Amino acid sequence: MTEAKLGKVKPDIRAITRLVPPSGNLVQGQSELPIEPKLAAEAAAIIAASQNHYGGSEGHEGLRKAVAEKIAKYNGIDIDVDARPFEVMITNGGTGALIGVAQGFLRDKSALVFEPYYPYHRRILEEFGSKTETFELNTDLTFEKDALLARCKALKDRSEYPLAMIIVCSPANPSGKVMSQTELEAIADVAKELDLLVVSDEVYEHYVVGENPHTPIASLPNMWERTITVNSFSKSWNISGWRLGYAYGPGNLIAKINNAANVIYVCPATPLQSALSKVLMADDTYYTRLRDKFDAKRRGFGEGLTDLGFEIYNSGSAFYIWARIPETYSDAIAFNEMLMRDAGVGMTPGSAFADGDDWDAHVRICIAREDFILDGAMEKLRSVLQ
Repeated sequence: MTEAKLGKVKPDIRAITRLVPPSGNLVQGQSELPIEPKLAAEAAAIIAASQNHYGGSEGHEGLRKAVAEKIAKYNGIDIDVDARPFEVMITNGGTGALIGVAQGFLRDKSALVFEPYYPYHRRILEEFGSKTETFELNTDLTFEKDALLARCKALKDRSEYPLAMIIVCSPANPSGKVMSQTELEAIADVAKELDLLVVSDEVYEHYVVGENPHTPIASLPNMWERTITVNSFSKSWNISGWRLGYAYGPGNLIAKINNAANVIYVCPATPLQSALSKVLMADDTYYTRLRDKFDAKRRGFGEGLTDLGFEIYNSGSAFYIWARIPETYSDAIAFNEMLMRDAGVGMTPGSAFADGDDWDAHVRICIAREDFILDGAMEKLRSVLQ
């Protein structure tokens, strides 16, 4: 259930997921809500019509156009879908885009992630010949610009694996933290001063419920030309197994991702792209309803956790809950093993997302579950913690 990494024993999220029953699985970060019926119907019809052949590595033209429309509406950024090289491409999930980034930009170089970090931001890069460096956030998940600048400068100036990129994840996995405008401007200033690229992972943009709105870092002054934005449909459309995402940015940057995708994947799944293109922008209320649904889950489940002694971080988003376990416990790994054994409920210990010890008493809880699953899990938690 654990693996050694960087000298520290770290929880294996997928291994934990296999040890807990579906009725108590709050571990793996995927939406287990049902697919939209219209999307399922479109996919069935397209597959039945034998539209199941190779497509371009850049993705389905109709879906690329729909994504450009989405970016303009929700991110305030205009994409030229007719530009060559491509400014937007469909990828094999957000992961496929990140693999393209690693292959195209980071061999023998390094990228910086904010700790607590998404483990695959590290794993993908290091599998493709790069190195990932961490910048530890303060215990309230904030940072000082001067400290970030000093860390980045030291990494950029070294001879081996010089720093080439900052990876921003907002809202963040695992904490749900939504970067403020001031924080994003600080990162942008550092990137411009040191001539670094930025990858902005915005998979959870439609789950923002707090006072800080979602702001794409690519929209800040002079950041478009050095930013690759990565996103995914896995969470927001409940189709993680379809492996569909997208990347956008200047054509000269996206071209390198496309080159890698052409070799590694050939193309994303063509019938599934076609189906999604027909529904992606068909309902103006879709993302508002999604946000409100998850806000209700966050408030309801969060209140139950608070009653049980958890201290919940007010992240400003609603796909994950990041919390300090009840104060009578100090080790989230042991705490989680007790919950799995006695309640059949599993969470993800905070040490899965950090190299240091600051988050050893924290857990990430995924609430992208049906309400009856959340209600049942809460009852099981009460049975062992009250």
